[in-house]
Amino acid sequence: MLILPLHRRMTWSNAPRVTLALLAVNLFVFFFLQAGDGRILQQAASYYTDAQLGKIEFPLYRTWLREHDADPQRLDLMRRGPPLLKLSLLESDHEFLAALDAGELITPDNPDYTVWHSKRSRFEELRDRAFTPAHATRFSHVEPSRILWGMFMHGSLMHLLGNMVFLLILGLLVEGALGAGWFLGLYALGGIGATAGELALHWGEQGMLLGASGAIAALMGAFCVIWGLRKVRVFYWFFVLFDYVRVPALALLPFWLGWQLFELATAEHAQVAFGAHASGIVCGALIALALRRFGRVRQDFLEQDTREQQRHDSEQAYEQAMEHLGRLEIPAARRLLEQIDNQEPGQLRVRMALYRCARYGGTDAQVDAAMTRALQLPAQTGVDLRDQQALLDDYFKACSGRPRVAPELLLGLVPQWLHRHMDIAAESLLQKLDGCEVPRVKLAAAWFMLALRAPEGSSQRRARLDHLVARFPQTAYAGKARVLLRQG
Repeated sequence: MLILPLHRRMTWSNAPRVTLALLAVNLFVFFFLQAGDGRILQQAASYYTDAQLGKIEFPLYRTWLREHDADPQRLDLMRRGPPLLKLSLLESDHEFLAALDAGELITPDNPDYTVWHSKRSRFEELRDRAFTPAHATRFSHVEPSRILWGMFMHGSLMHLLGNMVFLLILGLLVEGALGAGWFLGLYALGGIGATAGELALHWGEQGMLLGASGAIAALMGAFCVIWGLRKVRVFYWFFVLFDYVRVPALALLPFWLGWQLFELATAEHAQVAFGAHASGIVCGALIALALRRFGRVRQDFLEQDTREQQRHDSEQAYEQAMEHLGRLEIPAARRLLEQIDNQEPGQLRVRMALYRCARYGGTDAQVDAAMTRALQLPAQTGVDLRDQQALLDDYFKACSGRPRVAPELLLGLVPQWLHRHMDIAAESLLQKLDGCEVPRVKLAAAWFMLALRAPEGSSQRRARLDHLVARFPQTAYAGKARVLLRQG
């Protein structure tokens, strides 16, 4: 079973720095520090064969297996398997190795003991040069340095890749919600808690534990608690079934934890630390619960999903409204547009569409109100300004060139249009406003600003200045215009 939360895309702006650093450390440990293990262990195995230690130890191990009622398949492999396989089986049985090192199987009074012990010591020296056995967490031992190293080591390339995929996906979601510091603390404490659970489960046994999966399992538990009842987009793969589904994040917790407990109870020889996974999930969930209780979760980060979904729904509603408007289904279009405007106010395109609804199927008062609401929003782009200009041209036609909206609202468009080099449109608008009840000083200021846009000495500048002097002779701007006219 595979369940992956895939409801947030990674970008340069939201890239989880600590997660990427942890990923880099895991890759460095595997590809550099653990990279020579195969060669070192091969050298140790070659020495083992050349020193003929198998002639002494293999019979002892077969006897050990028979006396301890071991797995018949293991005993059969020790009889018929190749030497390297026999060595691997022997070296993986830490109870046998403990008895061997304690002198319980080959006693010091044995005539072969001195030669055997010298060769065995040399073999162990060669074997222990490998990074993994020297640093991995050992069962039945509490060694802080090995516990920390074990969280960054892996047994195979597939083991590494699987963990890193989960780390990257969950790190994006959990680090973004907690911030770098709390996320790193969660990762470390969750990994330690996962290791503690696995050690408690196997205390008294021999073996090694390595891999980042315990700490990553803590991120899984934390993710479920942090997102809680918010719906998240999840990819699932169960045997031959796979698809995407939106479910509350908290609903993933019993699935993830239950699956690990099921595997722990049924997969006896899987060589996978299901106990560490289950412990990590529980530990991560408890830590996240405490962080939520003390307000350490970034709610704004969590709300991004809601905002994205709202934008998606708004876009779909807008497209549907435009289809209604194109078919002149005015009530249906207006209903959708007003819903969008209430939920996400401030969209100029929505206000413009509402104006068209009023224009095609409303009273003069409704047209004026819709025009006013459209003009109250600033245009953000050149495209918005041009659309706004076209809308205003249509409005002037509707009211026969005598606008009924507040003239000062129209006058406020002039600076925006001049900033976008829409001088002709600005001049046309000012001409229409000349007969309206606008404060003369503001209108004169707008004409003066427009005149200065034309090149010095040009007929266009002179014409605008002449208009300013003739239309607003008593204003200070008229005095400035006269000075400029005299200067040529």
